[in-house]
Amino acid sequence: MKKIVFIAAILMVSVTLTARQKSADQGKQQSPTQEQALVQRLYETQTSGSDTDFYEAHQTFMDYLEERQDWEKYYRTWMNRVIYDVNHKYFHRAFAEINYITDDIKKRHQERYLYIANMSLGFFYNGRNQPEMGEKYFRRALQGIDVEKDPVSVFNSYLSIAQSLSFIRPAEAMACLDSLPQQMLENPMYDSGVLGYRCIIANKMGDYDAFKRYFTKYDSIRQNLPDQFNATNLQQVMVCHSLIQKDYQSALAWCDSIDVPLTATELRIDVYEQMGDWKQAFRASEQKDSLLLIAEREALELHTADMARDIDLLQAEQEKAEMRHVQLLIVGLMALAIIALLIGMLMYRHNKNRRLKEQFLQLQEARRRTEAGQAIRRAFVSTIQEKLKSPINVLRGYARIFNNPDFILNPDERPKRYNDILTAACTIESLMDPVLDSYARGTVGISDEEKQVCMDALRTPLLSLINISEVIIDGRGQIPRDEYMQLRASVCRDAYRVATSTHQLILFSIYGDDIPTPKQDRIGLNEMVRSILNSYDLHPSAIEKQRTLTTAFKTEVADDVMVNTNHLLQELLNCLLDNADKYATGGTVLMSCHANVDGTYAISVSNEGLSISAADAERIFDPFVRLSPNEHSLGIGLPLARRLAISMGYTITLDLTYTGGTRFVVSGIA
Repeated sequence: MKKIVFIAAILMVSVTLTARQKSADQGKQQSPTQEQALVQRLYETQTSGSDTDFYEAHQTFMDYLEERQDWEKYYRTWMNRVIYDVNHKYFHRAFAEINYITDDIKKRHQERYLYIANMSLGFFYNGRNQPEMGEKYFRRALQGIDVEKDPVSVFNSYLSIAQSLSFIRPAEAMACLDSLPQQMLENPMYDSGVLGYRCIIANKMGDYDAFKRYFTKYDSIRQNLPDQFNATNLQQVMVCHSLIQKDYQSALAWCDSIDVPLTATELRIDVYEQMGDWKQAFRASEQKDSLLLIAEREALELHTADMARDIDLLQAEQEKAEMRHVQLLIVGLMALAIIALLIGMLMYRHNKNRRLKEQFLQLQEARRRTEAGQAIRRAFVSTIQEKLKSPINVLRGYARIFNNPDFILNPDERPKRYNDILTAACTIESLMDPVLDSYARGTVGISDEEKQVCMDALRTPLLSLINISEVIIDGRGQIPRDEYMQLRASVCRDAYRVATSTHQLILFSIYGDDIPTPKQDRIGLNEMVRSILNSYDLHPSAIEKQRTLTTAFKTEVADDVMVNTNHLLQELLNCLLDNADKYATGGTVLMSCHANVDGTYAISVSNEGLSISAADAERIFDPFVRLSPNEHSLGIGLPLARRLAISMGYTITLDLTYTGGTRFVVSGIA
């Protein structure tokens, strides 16, 4: 906080600095004026570290401006005193000065400068780590400025608002910087200062492309115009730049060059965390806590000293010894209370740090064990997945060809074909329990009741598939055609259900831990969606439902648009197609591509049929949820789709504005 407020101080006294620079540029041509000499003296004492010298130089310059009735510079310089006190944590003095400024403005009827009092309050609250209050008073100040006559104050107000917002809403802080008057940014000193601050906010937001743009211009000013370069935030910007480049040693070196210990320590924590050096990060965190404690103790001591000084002045004005005694007693009690508070804070911090260290170590160990267990479980499920690929593909293949009423199988060929189906079904049955056990041990986990739901949803069609296949095999082609066609339709339906449910359950077990998956494939959006839709087979439904169902593709995106994704997006869209196909009453299953205003893309899948109520819009994404009591499906398709979306950084929602059936939208594709 101290660092940021000091930036504001430099910009707010721009008139002073400009005068000082002009004085230096003209040094060989003429002697400095009295005002330039006073400005130079004020600047030197401001950076010298001597409070006495600064206050003396400040008062001298104030007297000079008051004599000439230059009220704009007079109140700006007075505000510089407030900023100095805030930077040095003399909060009691700073607040008193703000009251004096307000009273003086009203006394002299210079109400047009009340915005300076509001800006002073903004700096005061920022210094007290209350950025919301700081933003409030900076915005009040902005309302009181004549934009046309005073662009410098408008510039400083927007910059100060951005500084307040950066602690709580960095995106809005960047928007404030975009509102800065452009004519001010033509000055390299102002432009480089703002660019440095843009770099810091862009890094905090994780917008590395924006960081690179701002840093390129920032570094250009530093290299080409060193005399006009504002180096206030140089070290912090270079730390961010080094981290993006993964040059950790350079980042630590820049941290070492920062003369504000707390800022340097906070940046070191970021570097160590990105390096994965948790031991050093923990030590830096302890050092940060120590520095914060020292700062709090110094602020309390200074606050106590200020209060004691005020009480001493009040005592000097009192005539009765009894009142003096009471006031001295109050000061003593306050000092004892503060000392007791400091001792209590030290003990609390010590115990807290010790507990945090123990918890940190326990969490690290628990995380290591969890990751190791999940890796073993994933490897186990992946092995089962490899074993089940062939039987699942066999069942899907036969479901596809048997779903065609025109496909005729000779009676002599039936035993062999249905033996293939029977073998695949028995293989799945033998591996069903290990699959369910692996799912139960995942991060999500399932209860015994939910496990029984899984077993029923899988075992019922599986046993039906096995039994009917055995009946057809035993019949050896002697089953009457009408009866055989009914049995074949049941085999087709059950084979599809078993293959699809088993495949989805394995995927849910593997990707149900919310672990991000890399998006290594770059492919055309329209090309990918067309391919997925063209390779999708509609459910076996000729016997179960009398309906006519078609598929269609629609896009608002150009064919040359490329996106980063991976193979899981096809699995996700297949889940949505399965759901749309399953509950469609007829018409068209439509897949569409759309462009979002934020630069990302979306894919929607819709059908024609019954709509889902708003009350069930989120419940349908929970595993094993069935909206109809007569439904016996596994209930895992939509939950799997959401898990896959989360692992790829996408979002999936039910479009409640669509009333012709159901429409699901996958967003955030880039």
